[in-house]
Amino acid sequence: MTVQRLPLPQVLEQPLEFVLSPPAGRFYLTHSLVLLASLLAVGLSLWDAQTGFGLIHWVGLIFGGTVLLLSLWPASWSRQRLINLAFDSEHLYLVNGSAKQTVALPRERVRAVNKGKLPGHDGAIIAFTLDLVLSEQELAQVHDTLGTQAEERFKLDEDCYRFGFVGNWQNRRQLLAAVSVLAPAIPTPAAMADEDDDDDDWDD
Repeated sequence: MTVQRLPLPQVLEQPLEFVLSPPAGRFYLTHSLVLLASLLAVGLSLWDAQTGFGLIHWVGLIFGGTVLLLSLWPASWSRQRLINLAFDSEHLYLVNGSAKQTVALPRERVRAVNKGKLPGHDGAIIAFTLDLVLSEQELAQVHDTLGTQAEERFKLDEDCYRFGFVGNWQNRRQLLAAVSVLAPAIPTPAAMADEDDDDDDWDD
């Protein structure tokens, strides 16, 4: 099997061993609290400004209103938008949740699992990386589907590229145990230090 592009809904209909998406309880609780906090900020700003608008009222109204609108946007409540990885017994799926597209490739293309944390290009903490065997054409297809660009620091050799994945609010130990079945894990100083960290501490 070569690299193949598939729609995300089709992939999610298949029996999967693992999907890297936010846990439902934590995800919906967080969004509910953000919604309530932004609504409260707007309400308090309007109530306190009955005698006249000051700078603090405009700040509360603008920022609270912006967060409120984002919270009310239906797509914000979709966990599928945050999926970035899935796999079954034979295939690995690299996922662009926002575009609802995936790239499927054989699991044997995974050369190694790296458990050390890294800073991502957008400021997010990369929880782990996978070293994937891909040709130049396949790599270009993957980046086109994911909407990403190749980074020199992740280019390992002519046919191997390192892809990073964020934790998506998953318990750290459980997440690393789940992905470790894909290939041998490469211990790094950062990964060994993480053994003493809290399970949910992604920022150290």
